[in-house]
Amino acid sequence: MKAHDRAPKLRQALVLLAWAAGATLAQAQAHGPWLISEAELRQERATPAPPSPKFSASPGAPRLELLQPKPGPDTLASPFDIQLRWNAEGEARIEPQTLRIRYGWMGLDITQRVLAQAEVTAEGLRIRKAALPNGEHKLAVEIADSLQRVGRRQFEVKVQAAP
Repeated sequence: MKAHDRAPKLRQALVLLAWAAGATLAQAQAHGPWLISEAELRQERATPAPPSPKFSASPGAPRLELLQPKPGPDTLASPFDIQLRWNAEGEARIEPQTLRIRYGWMGLDITQRVLAQAEVTAEGLRIRKAALPNGEHKLAVEIADSLQRVGRRQFEVKVQAAP
């Protein structure tokens, strides 16, 4: 095959590649930055989970309540809103700067990604239009109070990206 015969195929391949990159960029721009990437999701799925140790909260630790999405077996369309409320016990105060959010059983720290999109206060957290790839996701949220007691809430969501 001569070089000039390969040029249309090469041009076609480059156009297809540019289209795919543009579609991915358009999806990311439409939904905002992803909380986790497709590659991170694949890595999480490919690595077998070890037995998980039980987490027992300190007595009097902050309580975390998932307000949105509502817990249940429903599949969510991405993007979706996430809202958590937390409460400290007694005279303690929630320390928002102690917030940590980990993804999956591997505990990938996605705190900074969440903070880039979230409103975080002493009362809770809200993310508008959180984008996650298709699949099942497990998030663990931790926050401490002024007495260094750590509250933790884990939740799972099943996601199907919107068309």
